[in-house]
Amino acid sequence: MIAVALASSVVVFTLLLKVFTLFINIPQEFWRYFSGVVILLFGLFLLLPEVWDWLSIKLNFTQSAEGLMQKAQGNHSLWGSVLLGASLGPVFSSCSPTYFVILATVLPVNFGAGLVYLLVYAMGLALILLAIGYLGQFLTKKLKFAANPRGWFKRALGVLLVLVGLGIVSGLEKALEEKLQESGFGSTTLEQDLLKGIDMREPLNKFEKSVVDEKMAKVELPNYGPAPELVGLQNWINSNPLTLADLRGKVVMIDFWTYSCINCIRTLPYLETWHEKYSDQGLVIIGVHAPEFQFEKKIENVQKAVNDRGLKYAVVQDNDFVTWRAYNNRYWPAKYIIDQKGDLRYYHFGEGEYEQTEKVINQLLGIDGKDLVASKVVTEKSASKKLTPETYLGLERRARQVKPGQVLQQDQWKLDGRWKEDEEKVVSAVKGASHSLNFSAATANLVIGGKGTVKVMVDGKLLTENAGADVKNGLLNVDGERLYRLTDFGSNYAEHAIELIFDQAGVELYAWTFG
Repeated sequence: MIAVALASSVVVFTLLLKVFTLFINIPQEFWRYFSGVVILLFGLFLLLPEVWDWLSIKLNFTQSAEGLMQKAQGNHSLWGSVLLGASLGPVFSSCSPTYFVILATVLPVNFGAGLVYLLVYAMGLALILLAIGYLGQFLTKKLKFAANPRGWFKRALGVLLVLVGLGIVSGLEKALEEKLQESGFGSTTLEQDLLKGIDMREPLNKFEKSVVDEKMAKVELPNYGPAPELVGLQNWINSNPLTLADLRGKVVMIDFWTYSCINCIRTLPYLETWHEKYSDQGLVIIGVHAPEFQFEKKIENVQKAVNDRGLKYAVVQDNDFVTWRAYNNRYWPAKYIIDQKGDLRYYHFGEGEYEQTEKVINQLLGIDGKDLVASKVVTEKSASKKLTPETYLGLERRARQVKPGQVLQQDQWKLDGRWKEDEEKVVSAVKGASHSLNFSAATANLVIGGKGTVKVMVDGKLLTENAGADVKNGLLNVDGERLYRLTDFGSNYAEHAIELIFDQAGVELYAWTFG
């Protein structure tokens, strides 16, 4: 019980620290340096154990632990054992150098990942303590080489951690990660390879795609069973809170989207047109907004996007991805159509198939389906040619970056001048900082935040012709967090070089998309 209570109190103590950090707006870049410095210090403590011994004495760690143990040992009951373990948790946390490495991994990441890391550490800690308690001298003799603070094992581990810490602080570990991804190895590549063998529709009972008879305009609609309920949602726009149970007797379309996604933006005119035509005939569209970036969690940003796009159907935020996970969804955009009985009858991921989707709506509403409006909607079409892939600039998902001053090859990008970086974005740190990218497309769009003026150069010239909707006379005025349209070469797909030059610090860049 002592081991279990100690491990449990370590979890509680660390979670309290984690919750406390959530209330403080600490830049992600701080956590990178924090993690690197902590791991570096731990490596140095392993190489110089006498320094840690001296520090423990100076900070009174040892006497605090002994005092708590003496108090708890006076109670020999079950609760005494629990008290002993629980009382040692905070002391263990503060005087164990290993624990600081755990802090370096738990505090920087999101709450869910941090909890998983912490629980794995706590279980390992409890198992080791239990093994020592039950196996005693046999185990300690076998592991004597690892326990010796001045032995070769601890010193080798110290050297390794010093190198890791220096790599994190200097950014070398990110460079190594990018090299591995570019060479075809890395977590992203492994995940994609695994997903190739997975039926992405498995949560919906492995169904076949709906079949359309083009001549008769009839859709063969399977029934996939009751649709998951709408759960965990916040901040309804254009509507009072809705549930599928309340909407029995209606045909419901669930559209998962996020307002800075170009693929989602291109589908919105179809959704609004269907809402205008079919809402009086029994169709209810619910746009479930699931954010890709942190700024997309802000209700004021979503409300502005809804107003700017002229959306009149119901929109609701799914900031914690609760309904997203209920549908086991993986895409922006994704549409699910539910019949009057609450059963799921049709789905579509991504853009396209607008006429087929409208035929499904007509069939479920009992309309003849001869007058389709999808073919009349005017909107930007997605490209069928090979384009530069979506390019994320934040540390978490970036690829194809080169060093400042280096000549760019196709699809590569770089940052010149001073920049701040975190998992989601890069932020200009000085006036005159620049960002360059070589791309192959007709349209180039960039998700940007902050405020400022940006000079846009394409193929070495100020962008005055073939400019996107947000560029005027070669200048881009950044007035908030959204997707900005930078180039528009019509149907002329070609290779181009774009450079953005910033007139001030604080402009945030997230991700490029192309069309």
